[in-house]
Amino acid sequence: MANYRAIAAASATLMGTLRDQFPAADFGKPLNVALYQAKDFVTPMSDGLAICLWRVTPNISRRATGPRTDIFGRRFKPSLPIDLHYLVVPYADTAERQQRLLGWTLRALDDLGPLVASQLNHFLAESDIFAEAETLDMVFDPLGIGDQLSLWDRIKTMPPCATYAMRLLMLDSDVALDEHPLVTERQLDMAVLG
Repeated sequence: MANYRAIAAASATLMGTLRDQFPAADFGKPLNVALYQAKDFVTPMSDGLAICLWRVTPNISRRATGPRTDIFGRRFKPSLPIDLHYLVVPYADTAERQQRLLGWTLRALDDLGPLVASQLNHFLAESDIFAEAETLDMVFDPLGIGDQLSLWDRIKTMPPCATYAMRLLMLDSDVALDEHPLVTERQLDMAVLG
């Protein structure tokens, strides 16, 4: 049931959940969380948490999926299994506050567990993006050293950050497969050789 809106819903869930769970009393003020694009790193926020969807890859554990069938028995083209890769960057005025924010973020993301449909449907206007049985796993997924150096080369002012993968998002197709009646009888014409 998760269609093209699911990527935006997953990002909004990540942002909203971190904002809702933040212990503002411990840090002295509420958490500023924003979804970032690459251009936003040129002039980043002074205090808060930036979440950037920086890569989307096919999920390798579910490559060969068959046609999807809905609750009414209609068949659709197979779902596309993908993983969403996020860059989570804390910004603060001091190194200590930045590191505290990074530590809290790492612990909070690890405590999330699987994201269930009720969470994933909560933060966008549409409340039916994910079916009741759908879940996503958030996994700490550090970059290789080559990727990290390449990323730092492109984003010169990058503070310490963490990379996460949201695994097994199934993007469902709305293209129905034509149904033909089942074959119940076969007629064969025999040719007579002359």
